[in-house]
Amino acid sequence: MAEINRHDQIPAFEFQVDKEHSGVRMVGCLTFLLGAVASFLIINSLAPNGGLLTIGAALAIAVALTYAADHLSKLYWPSNRAIQFLDDMILLVKGNQIQGEIDAGQNVNLLQWHFEAKRHPRVPKGWYVVANALEQDGQYIVSYSIASPADFETLPLSRLSRKYQRKKDKNNDDSRDLREAGSQRRIAQAEFHRGELGAELSLDDYHAYLDYLADTYTSWMPKDK
Repeated sequence: MAEINRHDQIPAFEFQVDKEHSGVRMVGCLTFLLGAVASFLIINSLAPNGGLLTIGAALAIAVALTYAADHLSKLYWPSNRAIQFLDDMILLVKGNQIQGEIDAGQNVNLLQWHFEAKRHPRVPKGWYVVANALEQDGQYIVSYSIASPADFETLPLSRLSRKYQRKKDKNNDDSRDLREAGSQRRIAQAEFHRGELGAELSLDDYHAYLDYLADTYTSWMPKDK
């Protein structure tokens, strides 16, 4: 990966990504487990034979401690990854390392897709993973977020988002036209990049990110209406 050599320049705009990174989730899990055990032992020593009340109180305290730990971890333990806008360049960076680089002064291909997030511990049933990719000469910057069906409809350019068919439907493979098959192949390739170096944004930041692209790069960003 290349290093950023523009130390004397400040990005015109920046989006912090991956606020709920693996370290934050690990802290949350450990806090809940240790908090539940410690709270149970302390409460039980003060009020023996509390039974279910002791367990319930210990779990409630553990939840409160986990919420506080989660908030503080996100505040003081950033992922060190960001999407930066610097002159005509769009960069996905981790510290001083460039993980993706797009020359926004040239033509950029935008691809948007979504799929239902199934069996995900952090996502309610029926919600979507919504994603977009900026692609240029094989370089990708992929960002994504989580949205309810209602929130998805209000996202910029949601009308252009294609549903990603993650599993092939053998009954429909023969009936799909070549254009749709090509679209799904492009989405599958972009989805691979999302799994490798995808940048997760909060829904508000994802909305603001798409708005910023639309307002700034009118030559290649499609119109919302």
